[in-house]
This record gives sequence, C-alpha cells and structure tokens, in this order.
Amino acid sequence: MKPIFTLRLNTVLSIFILNFALLGVFNLEAATITATSISDLQNKINSAASGDIINLANGHYTNNVISIAKTNITIQATTPGGVFLDGTNAITISGNNNTFSGFQFVSGTTAGGKVVTVTGSYNTITQLNFNGYSASKMVQLEGSYNTVSYCNFQNKPTDVSTASKGGDGDMLQIIPNATKPGNNLIRYCSFQHMPGKGGDWGNECIRIGDGTYSLMISRTIVEYCYFEDTGMGDSEAVSVKSRQNILRYNTMNNNPDAMFAFRRGDYNVAYGNFFINSGGIRPKEANNIFCYNNYFEKSGVAGSMNAVTYIYYTANTTHVLDSVNFLHNTFVECGDIDFGGVGATNGVWANNLFVKSTGNIFTNPNNGTTFSGNIYQGTLGISIPSGMTSTDPKLALNSDGYYGLTASSPAIGAASAAYPAMLNLPSIDTLHLDIRGLARPVSRLLKDVGCEQFSAPGTAINRPLKLTDVGPSYLQTSTGVETHKENSNFTVQVNSQNKTLVVNYKLPQYIKINLSIYRLDGSLVKNTMINPSEKQSIGISDLQNGIYLIRLNAGNYSESCKFIIK
Repeated sequence: MKPIFTLRLNTVLSIFILNFALLGVFNLEAATITATSISDLQNKINSAASGDIINLANGHYTNNVISIAKTNITIQATTPGGVFLDGTNAITISGNNNTFSGFQFVSGTTAGGKVVTVTGSYNTITQLNFNGYSASKMVQLEGSYNTVSYCNFQNKPTDVSTASKGGDGDMLQIIPNATKPGNNLIRYCSFQHMPGKGGDWGNECIRIGDGTYSLMISRTIVEYCYFEDTGMGDSEAVSVKSRQNILRYNTMNNNPDAMFAFRRGDYNVAYGNFFINSGGIRPKEANNIFCYNNYFEKSGVAGSMNAVTYIYYTANTTHVLDSVNFLHNTFVECGDIDFGGVGATNGVWANNLFVKSTGNIFTNPNNGTTFSGNIYQGTLGISIPSGMTSTDPKLALNSDGYYGLTASSPAIGAASAAYPAMLNLPSIDTLHLDIRGLARPVSRLLKDVGCEQFSAPGTAINRPLKLTDVGPSYLQTSTGVETHKENSNFTVQVNSQNKTLVVNYKLPQYIKINLSIYRLDGSLVKNTMINPSEKQSIGISDLQNGIYLIRLNAGNYSESCKFIIK
C-alpha cells in the first residue's frame, strides 16, 4: 500500500495538470505541424491545440491574411528567416500566449495599413525583419503584456504615409488602454537607416501612445534596443505620448538627427542609455520626467539635434516642463544642453558630470531649474550660482569603449542628496544601480557623481550595444553557418558533431576568466570558470538547439556574442 501522502500528492498533481489543460496553458498531446501555403497555415491555425508548433515551409508568399485567435500556439518559419511574406500583409493576433517568429518582410506595400496587429495579451513577436517594406505601421500592440524582441526595422520607403502627422508613420506603435496599463515590452530590436527629410517627418521608430492617449498609463518598457541613422525618418526615435513608461539600457549610435522625446504624458523615465554621436533627450509637453544614469558622448555635435533640448510647447496644455530632472548622467564633449529659456518649473540637475574642451556646456537658461552636486570641466555658458564644481573629473576610456571614472576622480563619493524622490514605477531601478547595472550605495551621499559607480562589484549587464547584439539572429549568422565572430579578441565556434563550444580569445593572462551562457529570454543555463589560455572547449550536449548568448568576463574586460546550436 502506498503512503497516504503520495496518493494525495498524485491526486493534487492530476487536478493541477487537468486544470491547466482546461485553461489551455499546455497540451500533453501538442504537435509540430508543417504548412505549405497561407491557406493551409490558416486552416492549421484554426484547428491547432494549445502547445502546437506550426512551421510555415520556407519560401515566398504574396498578399497574405493571417488571423491567430488561438491560445498558446507557435507560428514560425521552418528556418528562421526562411519565409518571406511579400506584397500586402494583414496579420492579426487576437489570442493570448502565442509566438509569431522568423518571418521577413522585404518586398511589398500595405498602404495605409498595419502589417502585424496584436490585440491579445502575453504574445511574443520575435525574429522578424522589416527592411524596405512599406506600410503605415509594421507592428501595432493594442493588448497587454506583449513582447516584441529581436526584430529589425529599417529602410522604410518614403512613398507611404511619409508626411502624415496624425500617427500613421511610426514603425512600432503602442496603443494604451483607458482602463488598465498595457505593460508591453520592446527589447533587443534594431532600428536603422530610415530615409526621409528629417524633423517631424512622421516615421518614428517607436511611438508609445499619441496625443489622444497622453493621459493614459501605458507602462511600456523599451530596453536593450539599438538605433542608428534613423533621424531622417523622424527626429523622435522614441516618441513617448503616454504615462509611466521606461526607456532603459538602449544605445543610440551614429544617430545625430534623432532624440528620445518625452513629447506628451507625465511620469516617464530614461536611465542607463548610451547616446554616442547621436542626439540625446528632448522633454516637451511632459512633467515629472526623470533621466538618470545615462551616458552622452559627442551627443548633439554632428547633426541637427542637441544633447538635451527643452521645448516649452503649450498649444495642448499650459502645464508642461514641470519637474524635469537629470540626475547622475555623464556628458563628454557634447553639443548644446538647451534649457528652453522659459516655462520650466521645479526641475533639478544633480550629480551630473560634464567634460567639454571647447564651447559652452549650457545655453538658453530658464528660471525653473536648480543645480546641486554637479562636476564640470569647461565653460558653463550660463550663470549658475551654486551646485557646479569646476574640476578635472579624471575620466579614462574603459574596456567597453566609453569614458568612465578612474581611481583618483573627485567624483567618487561626492554626490549631493538634494534631488527629488524618485518615481516608484513597477520594474524600475531608482538609482540603486549604475549604468552598468552594478550596485550603488544606498546612501545618496556615498554615490559617485556621473553615470557609474567606480568601485561597484559584480558583473556588468549593460554596455554600449553593437548591431550584432540585437535583431534577428539570421541576419548575423547565415543559415547553416555555426561560427560567430564578435571582434578580434573573442570568437565562438560550435562543433555540432561532438557537441562542444570552442571559445577563442586573446587576452592578458587574467587569473580568473568566467564564461556565462544565457538563453535569449535572459535565463542563465551554464556558468563556468576557465583557465587563462587562448582556447577553451565547453561541453554543450545538455543544451537544446537554439540561439544563445555567451558572455566572457575577465577582470575589467567583458564581451559577449550570440551562437546557434543546430
């Protein structure tokens, strides 16, 4: 006779599994199915059970209408990047917990329409490539808790919705809900090479809401995305027009004609971002904005945008630019920081670090901004009675390619506590971490001035992104190729026959070298310390086929790249 506990446990597990099956969370008889045409795909979607994976055969398909109303199914290209959806497209995902993955949109036009519309929740849109495709919007999210990840958006033609100023031109649109936050997530996507006339041309990369939704709470997170040469499409690479959104750990690189814009909507934040040879941040019709732990280098130098621009615009409301706060940021050889001249109230610039060898740091002062704990080297350009200390901050180029503190920097432990209470939004860091994701002291007075904490222990989770860190894997590693080279110091090769990962690196003989392997969802699957030699083999027989990220850490050196197991 079995123990009573075992019988009861089995009964509970049976009920648990039955309930989950009834809810459609999983199916013990889930199948992998292949569709050979769009009509065949639609039929298989309509008859799919929870957990089913439907592969669309590789090839080109024209003028496609796909409706996904089921729950917990995957629709994907048989080979990632092997399916091209050409001509017109109308793809609607009204179900929940679905995945749509691996498709390319490189030839065709959906005039005045949307390519992918998501009205359901908890769906994942991933590994899509939009390059040269013409539509008003490539992806529009209307539901909640949806994720857009590892997609590429570029080269949108200028012959459709190019002059629209009514919300038709953006690549990725989030529509907030009047009754509940959307909590949508955009991560590891690339936005690049957008043609147009610049300025308010109407083809933003990301728009979170619009004027209609500016009072609604969206709670969209945009993180680990890469922006390059998008300013001709529109000067607002990310246009925030709703409330409680987070822009974090993104990189703007060689994007001098675009900025992150807090256009309309209050209680938004930007932290941990890199603005390198690019425009910076533009507060406009917004209040209670917090920008911190950001790094600006030659921001606002080469193009039409500034490092920071305040715009006092009152056509829609007279309550704007109240409590715009810049805290613990670093500015190196940047263009103008333009305070707008009028209108701003109750704003604080605290614990920022400025280095500028020629020209003025600030321009166009307003009467509503106070300063505390800032360090600068250069010429202020405006009168600031207090809160600015002139000294050499002693920066040096670090292994991640940007200027950080050195051991003798006067910025270490020099922060002021005179700044407002941070916004307490879900999933937000409120200056407990620095730009690298490393811990800062709890006490405000013990924090370092600028975007990083010099002596912070641990492994960095953020650095300036490269194009190879984001976007679809098949754009970086061709089908069938199992080698990925990130740079001359770090290469990875997969040996499929003996299930090993060969790691080559050229580094000084550090005592400790750590290799960590992550899934694309960020979960750690393998972590190992290796010997300081130039070549290591790591067994990967326990890993399933798929795309992984490997990170090497050795002293202050850190590098990562993707690899594929097939």
